[in-house]
Amino acid sequence: MGLFLGQLVGFAVIVYVIVKYVAPPVREAMAKRQAEVNTQISESEQAAAKLAKAEKAHAEAVAEARNEAARIREDARADAQRIAAQLREQADAEVERIKQHGAEQIALQRQQLIRHLKHDLGSAAVAEAGEKVRGHLAQPGAREQSVDRLLDELEAMVGNKKGVS
Repeated sequence: MGLFLGQLVGFAVIVYVIVKYVAPPVREAMAKRQAEVNTQISESEQAAAKLAKAEKAHAEAVAEARNEAARIREDARADAQRIAAQLREQADAEVERIKQHGAEQIALQRQQLIRHLKHDLGSAAVAEAGEKVRGHLAQPGAREQSVDRLLDELEAMVGNKKGVS
């Protein structure tokens, strides 16, 4: 039993030394580690909250950017349609102006052509009449007949004027 008591006392001394000198630093280290773990859990929860907040802000920013892009696209479409309509109106006005100018030019050229043709026709008629008269007067006896006829017509005219007065 002496051995048992010796072992029991040795065991009690070892337990006392462990409880007195080893347990407090281990407990202190465990408490520090628990505090660190609690701090890390708290920081993790805060980071998760910040992440959720950032994701929400990101989603809102993306949605706002999409809305802004859609609005810009619609504005651009409306501007493009307005510009296209203005260009069509300008083109139509220009076409109408060109048509009117062309019609005026055609009318002016037509008048000039008519004047030119009348002049040419008059000149050709006078030249042809001159040729016919010269040809007729070149025949023997035609000159005398023409002079006699002219004198008869003049006498008839003078006779009519005397009778009328």
